Amino acid sequence: MPAPGRPGSLWIETAAELAFPALSGRASADVAVVGAGIAGLAAALALQADGADVAIVELSKVGEGVTGHTTGKVTALHGLAYDKVASKFGDDGARAYAEANSWGLARVEELAAGGIDCDLERLPTITYADRDEDVTAIEREVEAANRAGLAATYVESTDLPYPIKAGVRVEQGAAINAAKLCQGMAARFVAAGGRIYEGTRAVGVDEGSPCSVRCDGGELVAESVVLATNIPFLDRDLFFARTSPHRSYCIAFETANPVHGMYINASAPTRSLRPAPVAGAELIVLGGEGHKVGQADNHTGSYERLAQFATTHFPDAEFRWRWSSQDYIPADDVPYIGRLRDRVYVATGMKKWGLAHGLVAGRIFADLAAGRESPWAELYDPTRIKPRASALKLIEENLNVAKRFLLDRLRWRGGLDEVAPGSGRVIGRGRRQLAVYRDEAGAAIALSARCTHLGCIVAWNDAEHTWDCPCHGSRFDVEGRVVNGPATSDLERAEL
Repeated sequence: MPAPGRPGSLWIETAAELAFPALSGRASADVAVVGAGIAGLAAALALQADGADVAIVELSKVGEGVTGHTTGKVTALHGLAYDKVASKFGDDGARAYAEANSWGLARVEELAAGGIDCDLERLPTITYADRDEDVTAIEREVEAANRAGLAATYVESTDLPYPIKAGVRVEQGAAINAAKLCQGMAARFVAAGGRIYEGTRAVGVDEGSPCSVRCDGGELVAESVVLATNIPFLDRDLFFARTSPHRSYCIAFETANPVHGMYINASAPTRSLRPAPVAGAELIVLGGEGHKVGQADNHTGSYERLAQFATTHFPDAEFRWRWSSQDYIPADDVPYIGRLRDRVYVATGMKKWGLAHGLVAGRIFADLAAGRESPWAELYDPTRIKPRASALKLIEENLNVAKRFLLDRLRWRGGLDEVAPGSGRVIGRGRRQLAVYRDEAGAAIALSARCTHLGCIVAWNDAEHTWDCPCHGSRFDVEGRVVNGPATSDLERAEL
């Protein structure tokens, strides 16, 4: 089966495009925000509302990074989160998690009611078991969610075109166009005097009084810095070792039989569904097939498996778009949001539920900066150490990194004649491994295969035509330019 639909995010493709200049030279502000996704924009608006002069630098364009490639679900029910969070942070931690994400949902509804058009549709959220062995987990999640303060119910049927074994249902939820939300927030921020610099790569932060965000086109000087870049590029805090990078895939298809809720199953392979009415057509966004970055043999196969699921249960499916996204999974199942050091704030490890959490980040940052009591800051504290909650996961993930770092250097990768037109491949052996891409005409672009972050050997992503690092999730385009951090430097050009 060919890859379904045309490449591109439904949300970005159906949103108007904003344009802001790149940073050139030296600029200053009270607060510098790095990243113009949902977390960065929420932080900028919240800090601006407290009277701060805020400026944002963004590698690409507003809302077109991770946020614009999500499924667009805003909810406090995150799969089977509450039983896990309660087991690691206690019932008080689970209640804080529920309160924070319920506030995030209320905040997006407030923004929509205040004039930001993000195609918001209020829908129930259901996590369901499609296997008998997951029913007990659903029962535990219903109990844990109710202890946390969510009005969760146990269900055994839905409007899905296939049966379920059991489900946990929460009535409150919202499906949105995340790119439109970001553009509306950006427009409001700029109208109130804020500045956004697109096409600007931040490469370092000098912490002092004031701080300095070093960029490829200049410097942004500020009293404090917010890092909202999916994964921070400051290595000293080791977030790349405290999280694991994952890619997930989405397809959007038209059908005469839409669903009327936001669904996700309880176990792999993930199947996430939500309706998306677009220009009079009834679409469904189907997501799933997640894997660790750079560790899939056939990325296009992920789209194909989603398409097979769609045609099995929605025989009239007409595929329109396909896209993928990337997020980081924290070892203890709670994102890292808050003050990292006196003048630096961070939001990372959103574990694929970044829309509500991104809005929560804005409030936490503003409360901490203003010296107000922050009701959720303790739970999300990015400096926390929870060895009992995270030790096994940390060991597992970092053993995986060590394996890739060492063994990938020993493999013989083949030669140049094995790189087909329109594809990429790592060739060579040892220190002389090259990432080679051939265009459709057969012309080759050769790069060093060593990721510029910590030196792991990159892998070819056949679906996105990128070079992906299997260790910490950095990604580069066929020219070697950084697409995702934590790397800040491009892959080096090489001679064949």
